Amino acid sequence: MTQRPRIIAMVQLPPPLHGAAAMNAHAITALEQTCHVTLLEMRFAKHPRDIAKFTLGKLALALGLWLRLIVCLMRSPDALYICFSPSGGAFYRDCLYVVTARIFGVPAIVHLHGRGLANGRRNAVTGWLQRRVFTGQAAIVLGKALLPELDGLDCQTTIIANCLPDAAFAVKRCKTNHNTLRLLYLSNLFRAKGIDDVVAACAILKQRGIDFILDIAGSEGDLSETDLMHMTKQAGINDHVIWHGFANTDARSELLATADLFVFPSRYANEAQPLVVLEAMAAGIPVICSSVGTLGDIIINGKTGRICPTQNPEILTRLIEDAMTNPTQNAAMTKAARTYCKANFGKDRFARELQDLITEIVS
Repeated sequence: MTQRPRIIAMVQLPPPLHGAAAMNAHAITALEQTCHVTLLEMRFAKHPRDIAKFTLGKLALALGLWLRLIVCLMRSPDALYICFSPSGGAFYRDCLYVVTARIFGVPAIVHLHGRGLANGRRNAVTGWLQRRVFTGQAAIVLGKALLPELDGLDCQTTIIANCLPDAAFAVKRCKTNHNTLRLLYLSNLFRAKGIDDVVAACAILKQRGIDFILDIAGSEGDLSETDLMHMTKQAGINDHVIWHGFANTDARSELLATADLFVFPSRYANEAQPLVVLEAMAAGIPVICSSVGTLGDIIINGKTGRICPTQNPEILTRLIEDAMTNPTQNAAMTKAARTYCKANFGKDRFARELQDLITEIVS
């Protein structure tokens, strides 16, 4: 094509900061390199704890955004790029946007940053709606493990993994206290992300006389700072915990620089490819996490990290102790993990794959 494609981009951008919003920012940067982009920002929550909550204010914003979309579609753009919510009330909102684009004859590129479509098809009405929305469209998933999300939907499927900025590979590791194990939990405070398992495992570590510090960083979710402090006090580890709250890029780098182990036993139903795990791997930190979403493909147990079951603090404790006593294995795993991240999660690779897909669709 001799002219730059004209794309409508409907995405959530930070703030609030979460994995999908961070990736949307990378996507917009990539799209603007080769396309004329009309950005319709989907900002429905000011805080992570409000993301999944329905309010009349959100409904009004969604309808207002729909009207703006119609105006943009009347200008005959080449495609609609949308960060699509696979579950909850936001699923129906995004279905409205994609169906509206179809009415105007504009193809949609549906980027899925989470899970939920497969479970949604258990409901006949939702399954019918999914087929109506996805037929003939292009859909992006983050890895092979997520392909079942699109089973039975007659759409073009492309795998484009997430990416990391160059700064993620430039973290300078420094050990501040060789006698104290430093654990890092870096994620917004949602119970399903596994913070309760981490706290319970740390209580067992204390009972066994192991000296440690648990750094916890992230915005409040369904757990508040008060809830977290109560949880750690009940577990008897509040004197071993440092709560950092929201961590910006510099603060995250500092936390990653001093951590001995990164722990993330998430059981979050919508988890797909959490950036926090990739950041820890890129920084050269031994990782212990669940196999939720695409993590089972990324974390090869014993080679690029350690896999733990969810809601099992005893096994999580055992894996932490194993990491403490196997520095040689840790070094081999972190080296393999960094190499894997550099090969598979570079931002240039992400931009190229997204741009190639756009060119294919609009051509």
